[in-house]
Amino acid sequence: MPELILHHYQGSLFSEKVRAIFGFKGVTWHSVEISPIMPRPLLMPITGGYRRTPVLQVGADVFCDTHVITEFLEDAHPQPPLHPDALGWAVRTLAAQADTHLFRVVVALCFQPKAAAATLGTLGEELANKFAADRAELVKGTQGLATLPPDVAEVEFADELGRLEAQLAVTRWAVGGVPSLADFAIYHCLWLVQHNPVVKDLLLPFARVREWMQRMAGFGHGVRRELAAEDALAMARDAEPMPLQVQSGHLPEGVRPGAAVTVTPTDYGLIPVAGTLDYCTAHACAVLRDDPEAGRVRVHFPRTGFRIDPA
Repeated sequence: MPELILHHYQGSLFSEKVRAIFGFKGVTWHSVEISPIMPRPLLMPITGGYRRTPVLQVGADVFCDTHVITEFLEDAHPQPPLHPDALGWAVRTLAAQADTHLFRVVVALCFQPKAAAATLGTLGEELANKFAADRAELVKGTQGLATLPPDVAEVEFADELGRLEAQLAVTRWAVGGVPSLADFAIYHCLWLVQHNPVVKDLLLPFARVREWMQRMAGFGHGVRRELAAEDALAMARDAEPMPLQVQSGHLPEGVRPGAAVTVTPTDYGLIPVAGTLDYCTAHACAVLRDDPEAGRVRVHFPRTGFRIDPA
């Protein structure tokens, strides 16, 4: 199997989710550090325009969104499992709740004006202004991410962590006696809070949660090797999409494999990726693209949170 290449930047919370899973599974991976803001001229040929972070590249296969990234990692590196026996549905349900509701709560906390200023103030005025403009473009055409008032978000955060604190009084991990995907989905949200000087003290009342976060951080990030973006692009160009045997189903009306389609997020970063539909299931889909810089690539997306339209 081609090597794992993660396109990410240090402050990305969803990237931290994947990096922590690398550590949990003890994998070796290549790190391509990307800019936290657009443009990303060496990544866009690979993704077809998808701009959210992170992106996992495996040869000429490109996985967008941590839902399909974690599913691929579980298939490629099944031990230790992210979905322990008999807990798969509960784990996935809790992970999805953390990646949506808890994520929006912590974004409201960490991007309220005083908290955002503390983070952006470390960048310098010019870069801070560019970052703010970039994030405004990311949520263009949507209600935005920080939709909760900070005081409401603080109450919901305390409620969520109080429940987690109570759970950790009887189990070592979020869902029972072993780590699971649910732990990583919760952890990366709290990691963002922990690294913001304005809101990090919101974690102080929850001693068991803080101890659990130390255990999570203890997994590390696996074996990381740096890779230049130019080399990652060349590796995509020199590879072919991996052989797949997927039975398509749950297709949008009027769409079949082989058809020209676009795939677009439905929440934010509403940039369509165009290609030929390769497969489509209830859980995931992929398009094949031919790019003059990247060659033929297959770009994978989850079905949840994305829309498929005829091109």
